[in-house]
Amino acid sequence: MQEFKKLSNDGMMKLVLSHKDILKLFLERILKRKINKFDIRNGQDNKPINEEKIIELMKQELTKENINIKTKIVDLLVKIDNEIINIEYNNTYDEYTKMRNFAYMSNIYSNIVKKGEKYTKQIKCTQINFCSNISENYNKEINYVKGEYYNHKFINNISFYEFNIAKYKKLLYTDNNKLIKKYSHLIIFDCNKEELELLERYDPEMKKTIDLIKKYNDDSTIYKFMSTEEDQEKLTKSRIIDAKELGIKQGLEQGIELTKNETAISLLKERIPLDIISRTTGYSKDYLKSIQI
Repeated sequence: MQEFKKLSNDGMMKLVLSHKDILKLFLERILKRKINKFDIRNGQDNKPINEEKIIELMKQELTKENINIKTKIVDLLVKIDNEIINIEYNNTYDEYTKMRNFAYMSNIYSNIVKKGEKYTKQIKCTQINFCSNISENYNKEINYVKGEYYNHKFINNISFYEFNIAKYKKLLYTDNNKLIKKYSHLIIFDCNKEELELLERYDPEMKKTIDLIKKYNDDSTIYKFMSTEEDQEKLTKSRIIDAKELGIKQGLEQGIELTKNETAISLLKERIPLDIISRTTGYSKDYLKSIQI
């Protein structure tokens, strides 16, 4: 039986939020304002995309042979009048993730300044971060770039939103119907199939989103793309971890060997008999003779 993909799955989020009417609902709730005309764009070439285009781009992502290349071809970028919105789902969130996401936003911010334009006419850039597993060491007080004065925003046209999905998910198991409905657009990211059905009772506006999540889970072709993408990400992470562990192991081994060598040299300087040094360090008498000063 295949695992149910939640909206927090990278591929699922791209597919579902590429439906403009669904994304409109989410953005209006998050930004707390009405949104009319907007385009969803591909972060690679800044061209408009839709559900079909997203699927094709997901296929392209999975053809990469070098797993060490960051698979960041598809970004959910939204262009609204004089504003660019970058949407990210972060399965882990800590200081490193925050710096990485800031780098994404900096790249977007710099690339949309055209020759001859003044920075003061720069369009607004907004990044929305849906987060799970927020690190306890994460500095929650620094949510945007600040200047010299407290509560003074350093750059007025860059904004960051951070939502702790785990915090909102807990609401689903309370009797606070009003809050469940108010934050259903955040709770939905971490819902399994049964929880989606429960959420729909509180907020019928989520029905289309819920139906799409179920549809994509039932579609074996699309499910395969999402699973492969997820597996590739896990493989990349495991290889990075393996590389780190190998590096630590090699470093320890090299350190032990270096210490052993220094010990042998010190004992030789003290004119300790070779057979005693050999038993102490494990080196052969011939090797000890070769390093003897």
